[in-house]
Amino acid sequence: MGRIRTPVSLLSMSMKSFGFLILLSVLASTPSVVAQVPSASREPQSISADTSTVVLPDTLILYRSDVDTVVVYSARDSISYSMNSRFMRLYGSSEIKYQAIGLKAARIGINWDNATLEAEGAEQKSDTGETKIIGSPILIDGREEFKGEQIGYNFRTKKGRITLGTTEMEGGYYHGDRIKKVEPDVLFVADGRYTTCDLEEPHFYFFSPKMKVILREVVIAEPVYFYIADVPVFALPFGVFPNRAGRRSGIIAPAYGEDARYGRYLSHFGYYWAISDYLDLSSTVDLYSRGTWVSNSMFRYALRYNFTGSVMASVARRVQGEAGDPDRSESRDYSVQLNHYQQIDPTSNLSVNFNFSSGSYFRNYSRTIDEILRQNIVSNASYSKTWTETNRSLSLSLRRDLSLVTDDLDELLPSISFTQGTFFPFKKRGGGNVGGEQEWYEQIGISYGVNASNQRTRTSRSIDSIKTGPDELSQVKQFQQSSTQTILQNMSLSFSPKLGHISVSPFFSFRDDRLFGEDKTPFRNKADSSVGFTRQSRRHGKGFLSTGISSGTRFYGIAQPNVWGITALRHTVSPNLSLTYGKQVYGADASPFSLSSSLNVQNLFEMKYQPSDTAQEQKIQLMNIGMNLSYDFTRPEQRLSELFISYRTDLGRNLSLSAGTSHNFYEFDPVLQRRVNRFLIKEQGYLADLTSFNVAFSLSLSGQRKARAGGTTAPAEIQAEQDRLSQPLGGAMPAPQGMQGYQDESSDFSIPWNVSLNFNFSQSQSDPRVKTRSASISTNLSFNLTEQWKISASGNYDFTQKRFAAPTINLSRDLHCWIMNFSWYPIGFYRGYRLEIRVKAPQLQDIKVTKQDSERGVYF
Repeated sequence: MGRIRTPVSLLSMSMKSFGFLILLSVLASTPSVVAQVPSASREPQSISADTSTVVLPDTLILYRSDVDTVVVYSARDSISYSMNSRFMRLYGSSEIKYQAIGLKAARIGINWDNATLEAEGAEQKSDTGETKIIGSPILIDGREEFKGEQIGYNFRTKKGRITLGTTEMEGGYYHGDRIKKVEPDVLFVADGRYTTCDLEEPHFYFFSPKMKVILREVVIAEPVYFYIADVPVFALPFGVFPNRAGRRSGIIAPAYGEDARYGRYLSHFGYYWAISDYLDLSSTVDLYSRGTWVSNSMFRYALRYNFTGSVMASVARRVQGEAGDPDRSESRDYSVQLNHYQQIDPTSNLSVNFNFSSGSYFRNYSRTIDEILRQNIVSNASYSKTWTETNRSLSLSLRRDLSLVTDDLDELLPSISFTQGTFFPFKKRGGGNVGGEQEWYEQIGISYGVNASNQRTRTSRSIDSIKTGPDELSQVKQFQQSSTQTILQNMSLSFSPKLGHISVSPFFSFRDDRLFGEDKTPFRNKADSSVGFTRQSRRHGKGFLSTGISSGTRFYGIAQPNVWGITALRHTVSPNLSLTYGKQVYGADASPFSLSSSLNVQNLFEMKYQPSDTAQEQKIQLMNIGMNLSYDFTRPEQRLSELFISYRTDLGRNLSLSAGTSHNFYEFDPVLQRRVNRFLIKEQGYLADLTSFNVAFSLSLSGQRKARAGGTTAPAEIQAEQDRLSQPLGGAMPAPQGMQGYQDESSDFSIPWNVSLNFNFSQSQSDPRVKTRSASISTNLSFNLTEQWKISASGNYDFTQKRFAAPTINLSRDLHCWIMNFSWYPIGFYRGYRLEIRVKAPQLQDIKVTKQDSERGVYF
């Protein structure tokens, strides 16, 4: 079943440190064990549940016991057993396995009379005379591993203790100086500690001198201290925390600071409610001293392999100025987001993404550049269904695009499409004649499609209205509205025989267009300067018939130079020529007919490269060049279209280059300011004018990723898939909207350097005398100054406007279990800096110190 991750508060994580104490709950369910079997042998031995047997070289003695299970034990050095005291000692890499529990230690002693067990390490002196402890006890319960200096347990009373117990779970390290189990489900802990730092002397930790742990229920601690470098930073008088696996309800820790516009604040303070394994709810609030507040709520649901979704809502009250100020203002903003995805069955799915927001919400309250610069809000929903057996599909979609700047609106409510893919009604079921050949009529294919849509648009216009003077009129904003309903149907018939190396494809299609619409246009009434609206209806039905034929082939040119590792060069040419006849068979404004021809030529240049005899041969695509040209026989003039040429190359994964040009064959008349029906080759002596040109270049380079500790680096594709699969259903819980500005991505110190460069240039010159150009370059650069320092920078420069856009400089320092990030935005609306030092571990993401200064305020 799908499960939803919990946002972890600071306090709940500080006490999660002591969850390791539940190891003693395993011992609570252990059956009474009174007698065991020693052995002089170094091989593991076992004993049945109803006898006590001592095996010595020449002696065999049986005792009665109430052992009710099988125990397996072994020792590397020796096993001794006292017949009088019934005490067993295991020396050297000792090990006991009892049910699901395993215990390893240098020394283990068992007293069968009082049913107690003691395990400890052994002292060892080095050549320098130093004494150290080896073979410290390790208790293994399933997949969990617990370590301590001493472990003791009483099988009869089911009470136990661990001295200096430590373990690691979920990226955290847990420690308790003294642990006592007083009841089956109750533990007392002295001097408990939790940290995510893996050093023997951690950089930070949470500490509590005494705790009471009720297993699988709750942890009660008093007091709780937070230490950095063994220096107490803050303390809480007591804490009561849940001690259950998985998600937990709890308080979301707030942040305190000051904003230059709204005063001091307490942000993202709220509560998380883990309703069930499939539902959760979080609610936070930002409170400001000058009256501004922001409320954020998010409800999520998920059922794996079925559906997932969320509803997020924010309401804000914005107050600017002090009470009594003449320019004091108040305003309200809102934002609502609804997301839902459902895989109804393998052939149908539903996707919903609705967004509604006031025009100033993102600019006033967002702390991310992308949201601050947002100009419009797009909502959409879609449903699709396919029938694979019959090659049919159905789709239903909705779309709404609202401009936050002009309030212009474009809605598609709804659009419904049905498609019958190509099927062959005359094809024989047996697969054709003998030898697999088909009759010509068996290759006739038919397809059909229909689309019905309802579109509404709203466009803002400024018109003259009330007179403000003898010759002056004020401007009033009004909207021109339009609604259009269409039904479009298309049926086509195709036939694709092959004549040798040339393919010939006759085709026939019929299209029916139905349109119903109304336009509502504002105007100024000259009599009284009032605003009115004119209405105009649109309605038509048209039918179009088209038929034609297309043919194509493919031929190659191959060279084998065998120099510099180049084993082969290949040039593939794929020309395609088509002729189309069309006619409007009914409806208004019918044209006589249309007749056109088009030519498309694709050129693919490839290379095979083998740097050495032992290396694997590589296939590299050097360049792909496409050309397109058409001729309209029915146009009165300029029947030859422009020539369009496209270029594209991808050299490996690092370099990408694409370009496009268009060329016009007709002369430009400066008096008429347009092209006229005169060929340039005849009038000017050259073939064509360049009317547009564009080029895009991108380069991405990076150093070799460093291998992870204890292993090698996985390929990028495999690592990406592993990261994707390790995420919970629906991904990690998004931060409350009031916290989004605090979510910095960690720098990747495993990549020593990385650089990417993107350049775009375009020029349009339909009029040879006037050239319109745009050019911009964007770059991202990052590199490691040392193993712990990383610097990165990104920016965009517009050559035509001669200005930078949103440059950013970032500096990161790896502080072992902490990380420092410094970001500087030198120009723009978000101009300022931000410094943050925080714990690396995601479960302690709220432990951080942040300093931020920007045009929008100062944050601490």
